[in-house]
Amino acid sequence: MRGSSGTVRRVVLLLALAVAAPGPASRAAPGLADSGDLPEYHAEDPAAAAVTPANLLGNERFWPYHVSLTRAWRPEERESPLLPGASGVLIRVEDGGSARIDFGRDGLYTVPVAATDLVERANSVRRGELEKMAPNFVLAIGSRLIDAAADPPRAQTFRDVGERHVFLSVFADPRAPDFEALAKSLAPLHERAGLLTIVFPQGERPDPEVWERLRALGWPVAYVPDHLADSYTRSLLPEGLAPPALLLQTREGRLLFQAPAEPAAVAALDAALGRVQPAAAAAAP
Repeated sequence: MRGSSGTVRRVVLLLALAVAAPGPASRAAPGLADSGDLPEYHAEDPAAAAVTPANLLGNERFWPYHVSLTRAWRPEERESPLLPGASGVLIRVEDGGSARIDFGRDGLYTVPVAATDLVERANSVRRGELEKMAPNFVLAIGSRLIDAAADPPRAQTFRDVGERHVFLSVFADPRAPDFEALAKSLAPLHERAGLLTIVFPQGERPDPEVWERLRALGWPVAYVPDHLADSYTRSLLPEGLAPPALLLQTREGRLLFQAPAEPAAVAALDAALGRVQPAAAAAAP
């Protein structure tokens, strides 16, 4: 049920972030964004049509943040199955009736939706019985970003992240020879309304080095601290797509575009952004 006070809301949010975070806070990085800065968000809509396996992909605003297995399910790479009740963080729903779920120490898997309570929980969100305090991707990443536009660097505000509708994730090594060309090709997209670009640094680059590199290139976008970059990279990148890579996602984490991170891919990315950006903004509650 919806919390009766802002204090309850902040406590629940912090607990959710603790479960979602892939690692402890870095001593070298700015502090986490203030959870109280998160914009008010209401995903529920009891008048909307019921969520079903057939329309789940298109009803992303109702996607729950956590899901559980309703029956034993064994990934091919495991000798023993995951048992009913095993809980994980929903990364995204995918085509073909599957969902990408991070079960923490039990692994990251693409699971049949039918083996989970995802649809049931989505309907609970729709009816307002299960509170959803922020879009899924915003909740997962919103307190973990550093703002390269700030001097000295600071945490990106939760409010700023929460007000964006589309997210461009760039998985690349800032010191790679071709990073400068990539940054220059993506820089014009930085000003697109509702878009937040996030760099997930590859190659174990210290946070101050990433900050200096982005500013030197005139591309002061948000970036993930080094100690979190690897976990987020493994969690977010689809199977078969390795860094350097580009992902375009909605604020719920639905995948809109994916490609190797090359300047040649920017035209297709720009076209994809032009198709989805107005719709994403209109769909945001």
